[in-house]
Amino acid sequence: MMQRRIYIVCLALFMFVFISSSFAQRDKSEISVGFGYYSIYSLVNRGNGYPLNSSSGTYAMTYRYYITKDVTLGMGIGAENISTWGSFVTIAPELTVTYLDTRQSTVRVRLYGSVSYGITLFNNTTLKPDQADNSGVWASGFQATPFGIRIGRQFAYFAEVGVGYKGIFHTGLAVRFPRILARNRKHIDD
Repeated sequence: MMQRRIYIVCLALFMFVFISSSFAQRDKSEISVGFGYYSIYSLVNRGNGYPLNSSSGTYAMTYRYYITKDVTLGMGIGAENISTWGSFVTIAPELTVTYLDTRQSTVRVRLYGSVSYGITLFNNTTLKPDQADNSGVWASGFQATPFGIRIGRQFAYFAEVGVGYKGIFHTGLAVRFPRILARNRKHIDD
């Protein structure tokens, strides 16, 4: 079962790298950093009787590659430490689709949704001498975000509502990089 998950993640990474290299001259890239509250792990920990404030919150970084002006493929990584349980690091390929974009407005606003599925590495930090060490265990990690808003053009603020490793509420800053190699081709609208 674990080998199958690793195989799926490796296949997704391969597809991401292949698509990125085949369209690298056409589109732009974006890097975002954010902070999330109430991840799926902290909610499960809460269900076990521990307070939500035992979580550090989720720190996340995401790379997105614009396949078209409304669709991106990306890779996200998130880290969270829950003092009563352990630490979690999630790596997940991500698909984002924009469903509203005010390109022609003075202030650009984009509404989007995204989904990601990958792997999570768990490190138990609350071991007692008589307990078995389950550190290094791999599990599925996901994020489903039906609503996200991005305000800005090259530099932007974003806020997302969803469920998964980034949290129910996730917010941060993003910067988009222009194409370097294809200066004479038609650009995606800023």
